Amino acid sequence: MLDVCANSSFALLLGAVGIAGLIFESIKLMAILLAPFVGYAMIIHWLEHITQTRMAERFGWKSVIWTGWLGTPIHELSHAIMCPIFRHRVDEVALFEPDRQSGRLGYVRHSFTPGNWYQEFGNFFIGIAPLIGGSLALTALLWLFYPGAIAAAYQTAGNLPGDATPLQGLYQIVSSCFAEMAAATHLLTARFWLFCYLVLCVGGHMAPSPSDYEGASRGFVFVGGGLFLFTLILAANGTDSRSLVASMVGLLGPLFAVFGFAIVLCSISAIIVWGVTALFPQRYTVR
Repeated sequence: MLDVCANSSFALLLGAVGIAGLIFESIKLMAILLAPFVGYAMIIHWLEHITQTRMAERFGWKSVIWTGWLGTPIHELSHAIMCPIFRHRVDEVALFEPDRQSGRLGYVRHSFTPGNWYQEFGNFFIGIAPLIGGSLALTALLWLFYPGAIAAAYQTAGNLPGDATPLQGLYQIVSSCFAEMAAATHLLTARFWLFCYLVLCVGGHMAPSPSDYEGASRGFVFVGGGLFLFTLILAANGTDSRSLVASMVGLLGPLFAVFGFAIVLCSISAIIVWGVTALFPQRYTVR
C-alpha cells in the first residue's frame, strides 16, 4: 500500500514538473516572439521623442507642424484603416488638426461593442497601427527615392552564404540597403536631403501616443492569451528557441527588414536634426 502511494506521489510530482517545464518553455517562446516587436516600438518611440524634443527646444511648438503635416495624416490614417478590419465604428476623423493647447495634431475617434472578443482583440492592432503604417510609408519612400537600395537588398538576399544564420542574413540585407542609400555621392544631392526630410516627417510621428498605448492595452489580454496558447502548443510539440528564431526570420524576414529600414532611416534623420540644431541656441523648455 505504501509503495502504491509513493509511486502515485512520484508520478504526480513528475507530472507537475513536466507541466511547469512546459509552461516555462512556452513563456520563453512567447518572449522570443514578442521581443522584435517590443524592441522595435521602443526604439522608434525613443528616436521620435529625442528628435521632436530637440526641434521643439530650438524652434518651438511650430516645429512639430513642419513635420506633422505629413506624418500625422499617415499616423491617423493607419488607425482609421485598421478600425473597419476589426469592425470598429469610426465616429470622427481629423487627419491634421493642430491644437497647441493640448499638443494634439490629429485624432481618430472610434467605438466598439464591449464584450465582443473580436473587437476587443482589435483594440491592440488599432492602437499600434501607426507603427505598421509608418513602416510601410518609409519603405515606399525608400522605393521612390532609391530603388537601387531595394534592389541591393534583394540581391544580397539571393546571394547569402549557406552557412549564414538567419540573423546574420537579415543584418547583411539591411546593411546592403543602407550602403546603397547613404553612398557618399548621394550626400550632396537635393534628392538625399528631401528624402531625409520626408523620412523625418513620417518617422517623427509614427510611434503610438500614450492614448494609443492605452487603447492597445484593452486588447492585449486577448492577444496575450492567444499568443500564450499558441506557444504552449509549440512547446508541447517540441519546438525550441533556436528553431523558432529560424522560422520567424524565414516567415517574417521581409517584415523584420522593413523594421530595420525604418530604424536606420529614422536614425539618419535624428542624427541630421541633432547636427543642424547644434547651430542654434536652445530657446524653449519642453516638458
